[in-house]
Amino acid sequence: MDNIPSPLVNMPSPSARRAGDEHTMSVLVVSESSLEQTNGVSGSVRHVLRRFAARGFDARVISPEPAPEGGCDGFPVDTTPAWPIQNFNVAVPTKTSVIRLIRQLPRPDVIHVAAPISKLGHAALIAGEEMGVPTVAIYQTDVAQYARRFAREALDGVVDGVMPKHTGWLRKISRAAGEGAEQIVAARIARMHNMATLTLAPTTQAAHRLETFGVDPQLIRPWGRGVDSQLFTPLRRQRDEVHRLRERWSRGGSLPVVGYVGRLAPEKQVERLAVLDGLGMQLVVVGGGPCEDGLRRLLPNAVFTGMLHGDDLADAYAALDVFVHTGAEETFGQTIQEAMASALPVVAPAAGGPLDLVDDGRTGLLFDPADDDDLRSRVERLVEDAALRRAMGSSGLEAVKGRTWPALVDQLIDYYRLAAELRMARSA
Repeated sequence: MDNIPSPLVNMPSPSARRAGDEHTMSVLVVSESSLEQTNGVSGSVRHVLRRFAARGFDARVISPEPAPEGGCDGFPVDTTPAWPIQNFNVAVPTKTSVIRLIRQLPRPDVIHVAAPISKLGHAALIAGEEMGVPTVAIYQTDVAQYARRFAREALDGVVDGVMPKHTGWLRKISRAAGEGAEQIVAARIARMHNMATLTLAPTTQAAHRLETFGVDPQLIRPWGRGVDSQLFTPLRRQRDEVHRLRERWSRGGSLPVVGYVGRLAPEKQVERLAVLDGLGMQLVVVGGGPCEDGLRRLLPNAVFTGMLHGDDLADAYAALDVFVHTGAEETFGQTIQEAMASALPVVAPAAGGPLDLVDDGRTGLLFDPADDDDLRSRVERLVEDAALRRAMGSSGLEAVKGRTWPALVDQLIDYYRLAAELRMARSA
């Protein structure tokens, strides 16, 4: 995979020779996330559909329930039964019912499968194979790494209640259980993505990860994520709403404002922000999720805004001085791009997606993902140096120019056409 360029560079499209080909397509989008929820999968699907509408494409969506009333961007949405896990609606249909539904719908030119992991995504890939329709699978969430951590934490919780002299061997079992859970999920991810005509990975790190799972490198192509540069922009700092936020959060301009934006879920590791206590800054936590109550107790001096969207979210970014990303299990890190578009310096772990997104020392600072003290020292450096904050923020803003959603979705459409060609070649 070393010969695959970063998906975050302005790459030529995979079908540049067809740059002038504007014929429309019919796309069936199968999303593992309900479009009524706020997360990276549903957000990406919404941006894709918006661009389809602008280009006159025909599209339809299948996702876990619930669905937005009246569809999404003018496109109909069919739903499957779902079960809530960690505030995430996981699809729980039978594969037969999904395949039957896809066969009953108008035949698409391509099936777009967003983050396949459940029976829903699996069934969509099976249907594509049986119908001879090319499938493009989007790798977006490292569920294998989540499984590793959840399994270990579950067993560690049991071990913590045992007398210390008996815990050594139990800890070993906990580690083995985590590794076993990761291997099981990794094998499932590989099985699904190897069924797809093409798999799109958001970063070089994610592509390497897929290879370690057993995904055929020949099936993997780079595709990043766009950022709404009209919504997330440093120009928002001129707004009265942002002035009021900043006045309140900075205590009249006396403190730098350090913020986190994202879901408050175990995999985001937001509890690590406790190490920043005493740095002479105001911590702001933007988002909601299953860990919110515990985090409010852990971070009593932080400002919690709850979940924000649209202008309110963009205003929150604009009122910050430093953006901190804590999770070391990200395949991408969309909030990092939003922070950079808002001209904020970024502090993030040197792992996963941030390695492709953050130019260490230029657009932000990377910290050792296993060292909370290193996280503290990187934030402290930026809290104490306003000039460095401005320089890194300016460099970050320059780095994300051109990463618009229309440009990224146009590249995705070129990948659809490449998948159709590959499907035809394999059939021949």
